[in-house]
Amino acid sequence: MMESTMFIFHLSVICFYVMTLIYDINVSTPKFMYSKFVNPDVVAAFGTVYVYHKMLALTYWNLVFQLTYFFICCVSDLVTSSGAHSPITRKIASFRDWFLAAVAFPIGTLVVVVFWAIWAIDREFIFPKFLDQFFPAWLNHVMHTFVLPILLLDMYMIRHRYPSKTTGILGLAFVALSYVCWILWLGFVVDIWVYPFLKVLNGAVFGSFILVCALLLLVLYFTGEKLCKIFWSGYADYDFEMDKLD
Repeated sequence: MMESTMFIFHLSVICFYVMTLIYDINVSTPKFMYSKFVNPDVVAAFGTVYVYHKMLALTYWNLVFQLTYFFICCVSDLVTSSGAHSPITRKIASFRDWFLAAVAFPIGTLVVVVFWAIWAIDREFIFPKFLDQFFPAWLNHVMHTFVLPILLLDMYMIRHRYPSKTTGILGLAFVALSYVCWILWLGFVVDIWVYPFLKVLNGAVFGSFILVCALLLLVLYFTGEKLCKIFWSGYADYDFEMDKLD
C-alpha cells in the first residue's frame, strides 16, 4: 500500500514537471525567442533550437535532474511493490538515495536559494522584469520555488540512506564543476554570460562568488543528510529495513 502511494506521488511530480516543460517549450520560450529581447549573440551561437538555449541555465539542468530523480523513484517503487526483493531492488534504492544526496537535493536547493537571494538584491541581475511577459509567475515558481518543498516532502515520506561522504560529495563536485566549466567556456570563449551579473564581476569577486556557491553546496549536502535523520529519528534502523529487500 505504501509503495503504491509513493509511486502515485512520484509519478504526479513527473507529470507536473513534464507539463511545465511542455508549456515552456510550446508557449513561453517561442514567444521569447522571436521577441526583441532575445540575446542576438545566443541566437548566433546556438540558433533557435529550444534545447540549446535551455541548456545554458542551471535552472534547466536542475529540471532534468529532478525528472531523473523522480523517474528513479518510480522504478524503485514499482520494483519494491512487485515483491521482487532482491539485490537488484536494493541497488536501485541505493542509487536513488545517492542521486538525491549528490545531485537532486543540493542542486535543487541551490537553485532556489541563490535565485531568490539575488532577486532580493536586484531581480534585474537574475530575472529581468521584461521576462514576466513571457514567463508567468507560476512557471517561475515551478522552476525556482516548488522544487524545494517537493524534495522535502519526498524526504519526509521516504526513508533515504545517504551514501558515504566520499561518493556523495565526489558526485556533487563532478556535477558542480561540469556546470562551472560550462558557464566559464560560454563567458570567456563564446562571450555569452548566462547570468547578467557575472559579466560585471571582476576577477576576485567572480572567484569569491564561485567559492561561496561551492561552500553553499557543501552545506546543503550536509543539510540534506541532517534532515533525513531528523525526519526519521526514532524509526527502525535503515540497514534492517534494507535487509528485507534482499
